[in-house]
Amino acid sequence: MITVEPLENRPELVPVCARWNFHEWGQEAGRTMQETVDAFMAFLAPDSRQKAFVALHAGIPSGLVLLIDNDLESHAHLAPWLASLYVAPPFRSKGIGKQLIAAAENAARNQGHPELYLYTDKPDYYRAAGWEHHEALAGENAGMAILNRVL
Repeated sequence: MITVEPLENRPELVPVCARWNFHEWGQEAGRTMQETVDAFMAFLAPDSRQKAFVALHAGIPSGLVLLIDNDLESHAHLAPWLASLYVAPPFRSKGIGKQLIAAAENAARNQGHPELYLYTDKPDYYRAAGWEHHEALAGENAGMAILNRVL
């Protein structure tokens, strides 16, 4: 059974979520593990508009997604963003990613946002979940695309 919960309800999972994020994106971006943990601690504030969601497969942490204000400095005019979608390798191809996406979409909708954005080098995955092409990126983000979803 797969469940998705706000990280604020499962603060004991901050270390595992931060570790996933750090190894997938943070280390390459030049962040330290401690900076990543500190950033995840901010998601525990119940009144924060930025949210982290964790998936559990039979009670075992299996994935993560973030709803954040901005994920791309060059596109600060777009908000909010779905970011850091991650499913641990043993749990892939079980529909966990789709459930995490739905949790972020629902949170954005509940906050009154008309649209949600993301950028990725795997646009087909998101198109299959109803996302649409918004813009191809160039420069240091060449090969990636911004997608959006009307909520």
